Amino acid sequence: MSIDISKENLLKFQAAKSYRLPDAQVAPVTSLSFDDHGQFLLTSAASDSMQLYNAVGCRFISTIASKKYGCHSAKFTHAQSECIYSSTMKSFDIRHLNVETNQYLRYFMGHGALVSELQMSPLDDSFLSASYDESIRLWDLRISKAQAIIPSVIPTCIAYDPSGLVFAVGNPESFEIGLYDIHQLKNGPFLTIKVDKKFSNWSKLEFSNDGKYILLASSDGIQLILDAFDGSQLFELIGTKPFPLREFTDSGSACFTPDGKFTLATDYSGKIAVWNHTDSISNKVLKPQGYIQAAQNSSPRTIAFNPKYSMFVTADENVDFYTFEDT
Repeated sequence: MSIDISKENLLKFQAAKSYRLPDAQVAPVTSLSFDDHGQFLLTSAASDSMQLYNAVGCRFISTIASKKYGCHSAKFTHAQSECIYSSTMKSFDIRHLNVETNQYLRYFMGHGALVSELQMSPLDDSFLSASYDESIRLWDLRISKAQAIIPSVIPTCIAYDPSGLVFAVGNPESFEIGLYDIHQLKNGPFLTIKVDKKFSNWSKLEFSNDGKYILLASSDGIQLILDAFDGSQLFELIGTKPFPLREFTDSGSACFTPDGKFTLATDYSGKIAVWNHTDSISNKVLKPQGYIQAAQNSSPRTIAFNPKYSMFVTADENVDFYTFEDT
């Protein structure tokens, strides 16, 4: 079901279904990925396994084990039956897997340390990886060798813009975000955005689908909205309780709605905050317009909005599906 995205409708979302791994496998979920059509959800957990769900039906499908190599940052490619994910043991290779047959299609080798984040291009079958070996690498699904290597610091946040022609690299040590033209990487960033040094513990970069905004998320209970064209800070989003630091990195505690007009962020006290930044005056500190109650017995940390359907998902040790309930 598709609905108009408004403050009133967002605040009517409720937890519809919750899933938890068996007790022997319980571990933080570190990444959430919807396929392009919004029909499936793929998660990765620190228990060295991935879980596949029917997102539309809020239904668990299967567990995909990766006990030998571990797994992190599992992302769908543009094929519904395929994903990429980073290894956490034995090697630091990135693996291309058919989730239906459980057969590996290709290995992407070259990183010398843990790959902390993967991002698929919205344009084609290229993707980015960020690693603790202090490099960002650009890959093509058809070739095992990196197409380009960009020096970086650790940990680093990466994101593609909706066109797939520009990507952002967040440097939390220098408090800078660099924007790169995919066709002119040798020239370095064409725009460097300075971020207020009070903003720390970065967890995610995300462009809005309309290409106007950049979300810089943090586990500190503050999110920033930046202008994607000139890098100016538009809004500081406050009103959520910070998350304690932990061993496992994750895919971030905030996200845009598909129309780019609202931001949702999880709260350590067990709720989801809602902000409307498009109807506000720039250079403002914004408080939430309301909160969505988290699923029972959940303290959600990561969040992702379905790109095609009116539902979103949060996760920590539980995976919780939220749908619109017009009661």
